[in-house]
Amino acid sequence: MAQVNFRIDDETKRRADELFSSLGLTMSSAITVFINHSLDFQGIPFVIQKRDRSARPVSELLQRIDDVENGRNCHYHDLLEGDEEKKPKRAMKRRQRTVA
Repeated sequence: MAQVNFRIDDETKRRADELFSSLGLTMSSAITVFINHSLDFQGIPFVIQKRDRSARPVSELLQRIDDVENGRNCHYHDLLEGDEEKKPKRAMKRRQRTVA
């Protein structure tokens, strides 16, 4: 059996060990899974791309989704009240504003 050595910072290794342990894997078995999957896929089995630093953090997006689902900070909350005929127009105007 071959041995592979690589360097990784202590904090990243600790976090990876913790994650893999929670999945019932060792660092060695997790890396073996990655390599075997790469061979099956004939490439890296996930998209590698430059991170958009201007993108919102996932936690912020999840909070906004929760707010909308629970009627907080929602641009459409006033659609629940008022003239039925005006609702579609209000919604369209607000959608245009939030998209622009």
